[in-house]
Amino acid sequence: MTSVWGGYIDDVLSGRVVANEWTRLACERHRRDLETGHERGLYFDEGAAQRVLAFFSMLAHSKGEWAGNLVELEPWQQFHFAYLFGWKREDGSRRFRTSFLEVARKNGKSLMASGVALYMMIADGESGAEIYSAAVKRDQARITFSEAQRMVQQSAALKQLVKVQRHNIHSEATFSKFEPLGADSDSLDGLNIHCAITDEVHAWKDRHMWDVLETATGSRRQPLMYAITTAGFDRQSLCYQLHEYAEKVLSGVIEDDSFAAWIYSIDEGDDWQDESAWRKANPNLGVSKKLDDVRRLAKRAGEMSA
Repeated sequence: MTSVWGGYIDDVLSGRVVANEWTRLACERHRRDLETGHERGLYFDEGAAQRVLAFFSMLAHSKGEWAGNLVELEPWQQFHFAYLFGWKREDGSRRFRTSFLEVARKNGKSLMASGVALYMMIADGESGAEIYSAAVKRDQARITFSEAQRMVQQSAALKQLVKVQRHNIHSEATFSKFEPLGADSDSLDGLNIHCAITDEVHAWKDRHMWDVLETATGSRRQPLMYAITTAGFDRQSLCYQLHEYAEKVLSGVIEDDSFAAWIYSIDEGDDWQDESAWRKANPNLGVSKKLDDVRRLAKRAGEMSA
C-alpha cells in the first residue's frame, strides 16, 4: 500500500500537486536514491520513517483553532520527516546531518521544529542528548522552545517522560535536555550538541554561530543541524549560503549525501499575483496559511506598487 507521503511524491512528479522545481527535484532525489543509494552505502529504513511520523501523531497543537487537537501532518510534512529520518548509512546511523527548510511564514515551521527537538531528545536513542534551539536573539530561540513546552504540557504521555521548567525541558531517564540559545547568550562554550534547531537563519549576518554549533556536534554519532527559515536576500548572509548550497545539491551540481534540502518558493518567471503559483511557496495553503489572508496581502501589495 502506498503511504500518504509516497502518494505525495507521485502527485508532485505527475503534476497533480502544484510544486516548484526544487520540490520536484527533492522528490526525484528520493526516488533516484531508492534505486542507486545502495551503491554509496545508503538504504531507506521504512520503520524509522514510520516511527518519527508516529511520534508526531502523539503531539498536540497548543495555539489557535486547533489548540488541544492532535497534530495531523500534511502530506508534504510527512514526506519531509520520513525522508529526513528514514534514510540510513551502512552502519545504521542516520544519513542526514544537516537539514535546510526554506518556506514562507505561517506554514507550520515552529510546530515542525519543536517536534524535531522533542523527538531528538526523547526518541532518538541518544543518552545525554543536548538539544538547542538557536537564533540571533534568545527571545527568537524561545519561540520553538516555548512551543515544545506547550506540546509537552498538552500530552499526558510526554509529561510522564520529561519535565518542563522555565528555561529547560529535560528527561531524567536519559539525562537529556532541550534549551533555547541565542548568539547573545553568556557563553557558547562547552556544548555537546545532538541536535541544533537553527531558527530564521535569514537573520544571521554571518556563520560564526553556525560554525560554533556544528563544531559542537563532533562527538555525536548521528547529530542533526536543523535549519528553518523564510527566504533571505542578503548575499552575504548564512541563509543565502545555505540556499545556494541547497540548490546545488538538489540540482546534482554537488553530491552531498549528508545534506537534506527543501525550498518552497515560486519559480523564476512566475507571476507572484497568480494564485495558482502561491502553493509553491506555501505548501500549507488552506491549512495553517489562510487563502483569504494571502489574497488580501497580495491585493494590497499590488495596489501599493501600482
